[in-house]
Amino acid sequence: MRLFNFSERIEYEDLIRGRHNRWGNDALLFRVNRGLGKLTTRYGKDNKGDTYGFLLLDNKPLINSYGEELYCPTCAKILSIGLGREKVNMSLIDTVRHSQDLSDITNAFETIKPMLSLLEDGYYFLTRIEMIPTDGEGNFFWNLTSSKKLYKATAPVYYKFHVSPGTPKFLLPSQGITMLNKERVHHYLDQIKNGKTMTGLAFYYGGFMSTLLDGHHRATAAYMENKSIDCLTILKVTGFGFHQDNKPNKIYVGGETYDFNSFSNPEGICNYLKKIFESRKSNLEVQEVASLLEDCQNLWIGEEASKIGIDLGQRVYPDYLAIAFSDMAGDVSDERINEAMARRDDEAEFELEMMFKKLQIQKPNKAFELSKRIINDSNWAMLLEDAFRYLSTLDSSEVEDLFIKY
Repeated sequence: MRLFNFSERIEYEDLIRGRHNRWGNDALLFRVNRGLGKLTTRYGKDNKGDTYGFLLLDNKPLINSYGEELYCPTCAKILSIGLGREKVNMSLIDTVRHSQDLSDITNAFETIKPMLSLLEDGYYFLTRIEMIPTDGEGNFFWNLTSSKKLYKATAPVYYKFHVSPGTPKFLLPSQGITMLNKERVHHYLDQIKNGKTMTGLAFYYGGFMSTLLDGHHRATAAYMENKSIDCLTILKVTGFGFHQDNKPNKIYVGGETYDFNSFSNPEGICNYLKKIFESRKSNLEVQEVASLLEDCQNLWIGEEASKIGIDLGQRVYPDYLAIAFSDMAGDVSDERINEAMARRDDEAEFELEMMFKKLQIQKPNKAFELSKRIINDSNWAMLLEDAFRYLSTLDSSEVEDLFIKY
């Protein structure tokens, strides 16, 4: 069949406008044919039956994950650093350094095609996402070491019978903290002070997390200045769904669901995904798992604790819960706020709570005004604690007067 007789390794498929996703920027859908499979995720068990997952680059683990939770889509994951990007063939590292600064996503796609050939066969998105350089809980992103750590931001958030499947927003490192170079960080700090936006290249991991493939020192400088980092981000299409009549109707990628009607060739996309999913080998043999773990163990033995314990303190960033609530909020127009306050039912309470949380992140002035409306309306006593908790973070004479008056 000619359907799968592709002439190019990396092929453009479609453009998805930013209004169709939570991160707000255009995304380019592309297909990998005969990919090298050097950047991929694999799973397996050791000889004791324990489960492991590895994000691999050139068969070297960048990040290790542990436990049966790896197969649980609603569970947070336990992670540690693998060998790190510094142990990978440098020619592969060079391919991920191609121009993250291109603002046009189509031009960026053409520029980094050599890097995209490292992926395994399948469909992917390429987009720009403003990432927060923390682990989703306010900690410096480059804090992943050989010690196992639970990352809450790797899982969806469930709250009052609502769910946020996750938005790519926070970062995992792909190299050990021992690679941090203070001179390079100060170089990028100077650039930030001169008005330059920090950029990077990321690969979506899951939940609210992406792995930073390139840009660790730029992200560190951004963290020190309490700024975000603009990442050219690769997201893998992880599944598809069907109507009851067995016709494809959606695909899943990056915590989003996209209707097949959004694409020009939905049947071709579905057929190729079915072929890929049926033929893909994701499980590692016991001896392969043992070999990867042995390589990591040999590296970890040589770690110097004094170098690993670098602490840059904490900055003020939204955490993964704040991002989840913001996603749940949706539209925060005055009209929608007024409509919810007029309804006064259980769903309106949830909507108003989420809108209030989103305004605190995106529009503090409007959040302040809404908090005053809440504390002055006895019908919204259930949100009174939230309103005063937010007001307590503000420093103004008007806030002091509100507390005194109440």
